[in-house]
Amino acid sequence: MEREWPGTCPPDRVMAQYFDLVIRCPACIADGRDGGLPGYWYHHQCGGGLQIGDDANYQCKSCFQRHHVRNWRYACQQHESDFRATTSAHLANAVSTAGQLTSVAGRRWLMTFLENLGDW
Repeated sequence: MEREWPGTCPPDRVMAQYFDLVIRCPACIADGRDGGLPGYWYHHQCGGGLQIGDDANYQCKSCFQRHHVRNWRYACQQHESDFRATTSAHLANAVSTAGQLTSVAGRRWLMTFLENLGDW
């Protein structure tokens, strides 16, 4: 699964906690589909693994680019070359149901992420 990286980086946040991004496709969820099985996501430009922070940013483990999740479009195995948008509600659904992410990160991390997610 890949993702293009548009825009500019938000200000650094020293205390943000990042974990590997393992979620279902939030764009498929927004289209009324189940989003498939949770899987790892990768940066389209460099192929580096993506991480998600409680500051509601994604960052690439390879090139270290970081952007707020609202700036992303998603392409999964169901629509590999078609990068699609989602909503904050559908992304929150994908993240909160990703058992591996929420069990490793914990409830406090998830609540901070949801607070920083905002509506868009």
